[in-house]
Amino acid sequence: MKYLWVMIVAASGVALGQDVYVGYVSDSGCALARASGGRYTPTNPDCARRCIKEGKSIVLISPEKKVVFRIDNPAALRTQIGNKVQVYGASTGTHRLHVEKVVFLEKTNPECERPPLKE
Repeated sequence: MKYLWVMIVAASGVALGQDVYVGYVSDSGCALARASGGRYTPTNPDCARRCIKEGKSIVLISPEKKVVFRIDNPAALRTQIGNKVQVYGASTGTHRLHVEKVVFLEKTNPECERPPLKE
């Protein structure tokens, strides 16, 4: 019976030590700026891609946990920028994740919430 349970867990793709997170894939600049004001919302995908191209990190915004997670292996989320996803992964430190599996949930296309630049 114990062997059967191990096989079921292994087949489900969720290994022991993995957690499940639901959130939005974004760039660190926009996500952390909004989170500092208490907003854990999606980022405009075009804006996020531009910021990542300019050197910002890929992150996962978790509205449920009210956390912006840094990603140890950002290539795992590169194709999901701007989307809502379910991530299976392991914590590698405070607000850090190593992504093992990504499941697309829905496409988002919010307006950019970047505050206006001061003159």
